[in-house]
Amino acid sequence: MYDNKLVFSALCGDLGGHGFQLADENEDKIARSCYQLGNYAKSRGVVFGIETGSESPKNLKIFLDSIGSNGLGVNYDPANLIMVQNIDPVKGIYTLSDYIVHTHAKDGVHLKDCNPVEVYDAFARGGIDGFDFGVLFNETPIGDGSVKWPAYIKALRNIKYNGFLTIEREVGKNPADDIAAAANYLQHLLAK
Repeated sequence: MYDNKLVFSALCGDLGGHGFQLADENEDKIARSCYQLGNYAKSRGVVFGIETGSESPKNLKIFLDSIGSNGLGVNYDPANLIMVQNIDPVKGIYTLSDYIVHTHAKDGVHLKDCNPVEVYDAFARGGIDGFDFGVLFNETPIGDGSVKWPAYIKALRNIKYNGFLTIEREVGKNPADDIAAAANYLQHLLAK
């Protein structure tokens, strides 16, 4: 057996349909997630993290507060908040500070206001084929987008977050190079 000192920071999955965008599927999805899933996760010593993007940090906090399960948390993705809703992800860290259990390191730009329901509905109804990201938003290499990384790292430190900062790069001509550059950039920031 080889030991490459790799660890799993999180496992990503969805319940199908990318969220709760299809009303006729929501009753079943809610039954399979939220309180029951949170309690099951807690019983197994893990947390089910809801990824940011389709709703504001304020609304997500209201939802999580209403569920009342510490088996539910947040996978905080700063780029999703910027790209889809043009929300400052640094402020959102403070709003969701009690729930952040995992973070993404991803960057992006917001180009044109859009309806988050329509964006995530496009994912729910068959993916992103033909979806023109260049009109509404774009994912960028870390440092080329709108995430203010020094302030983002500072906010995570301020809330005493000491978990993973997982680089996510889903597009681009050479994601491997972008990931390597992101690792170097973030290591430099974290060393300060």
